[in-house]
Amino acid sequence: IANISHDLRTPLTLISGYAEAMRDLPDEMSVENAQIIVDETQRLTTLVNDALDISKLQAGVVELHTARYNLTASLRATVLRMQELVKKDGYRIVLLEGPDVFVCADETKISQAFYNLLINAIQYTGEDKTVYVRQVLDADTVRIEVQDTGEGIAPENLPYIWERYYKVDKTHKRPVTGTGLGLSIVKSILEMHAGGVGVS
Repeated sequence: IANISHDLRTPLTLISGYAEAMRDLPDEMSVENAQIIVDETQRLTTLVNDALDISKLQAGVVELHTARYNLTASLRATVLRMQELVKKDGYRIVLLEGPDVFVCADETKISQAFYNLLINAIQYTGEDKTVYVRQVLDADTVRIEVQDTGEGIAPENLPYIWERYYKVDKTHKRPVTGTGLGLSIVKSILEMHAGGVGVS
């Protein structure tokens, strides 16, 4: 509760501040200020949704709706959406996909996990602002690798990155902000599918 309250306070303060300025000062009625309020409202929504998702996942009350679908096409679509979101800030996502792979899974949940991995990689990638995504086939298994070019994480910190609210570095400044819940949601979703997560 302390963690999520801290994360909620910043967008709430910004929304309140800009709304009051627009109410009290005629010169502050601008498209830019309105956009800040819209952006911070969306950030609040993401925070609340992530908190709800992780609560449901860890309480075991989330149902999987599995069906056979084209994982490769789904990944491609998610990459394209994310690329549109971050390209104005100079980021690029390189997808190395290989042949189309079909899986039996909950497409919405798997897409959410992949989206969270992309957000994390974009936050921490290096000066080249590049993230690489690979689809790797191994017998009857498919692995999706998401790689950034940042400075990495010390070996002693690696086991903790899947925990709720764990952040090695709290100073990153990126176009997509996270909640500290993203990787925990990824792990929970993959475990529900009897899949695995790993990091190096």
